Amino acid sequence: MENFELHLKDMPSALLIGKNGAGKSTVGIVLKVFQSIGRGKNRVSDLVQTQDFARGRHDVPIRFEIEVLINKKLYQYTLALELPENFEELRILEEQLLVSGEPIYSRQKASVTLHNNEAKFMVDWHLIALPIIQADPLHIFETWLARMIILAPIPSMMTGESNGETLEPKQDGTNFGKWFSGLLVRYPAAYMDVDKYLRKVMPDIRDFQNELIGKNFKMMSVQFQENQAEMRISFEDLSDAFISLVR
Repeated sequence: MENFELHLKDMPSALLIGKNGAGKSTVGIVLKVFQSIGRGKNRVSDLVQTQDFARGRHDVPIRFEIEVLINKKLYQYTLALELPENFEELRILEEQLLVSGEPIYSRQKASVTLHNNEAKFMVDWHLIALPIIQADPLHIFETWLARMIILAPIPSMMTGESNGETLEPKQDGTNFGKWFSGLLVRYPAAYMDVDKYLRKVMPDIRDFQNELIGKNFKMMSVQFQENQAEMRISFEDLSDAFISLVR
């Protein structure tokens, strides 16, 4: 896609639906680039490949831009990548972060400028500077990017098993059990929100449990009830449609 903008103002979440080839996966890939930067991945070749240029036009830079409102402050981040002639790996052309219109740092190729004290230093032009600079407000923005949740779940690969906890669900949902365990440990009240939502779409649900069945090993199950009949089913034995609802 070229010259594409996605506006999500005042929307805490969004569901992308469209025909094959409409660009849903590409949007996810772009958001994944920002998320990965927030989580500390800054080698350009780990994020963008030469085949990612639109229509193979290597002479036109790839430009990523994101605007985020955090605590009433507008964060504007720009990253431009280029592939010079005879280069096998993309490099940084430009990089910049503005907060409420004020430049925090800017970059031209390898040269980085911190605008609060006009300090200048060099960074390998194959490395993104944002994860390297730790001071606020960069850390605030970086944390927001890292906590972004991007989902394109594959229900058949999602299980209720977990041998640990996390608050970072994988895009394909394969660590659903670990994420659900982490969610309940960190935010116990979230159980009621999930239960309330599921009961709206499936009134016969009685409860769901995440039981410890071994050392550091848990298994999720769901219990259904209709009239006097009850049935408990392990999470992975549920239908793909139900698993998608839970996700």
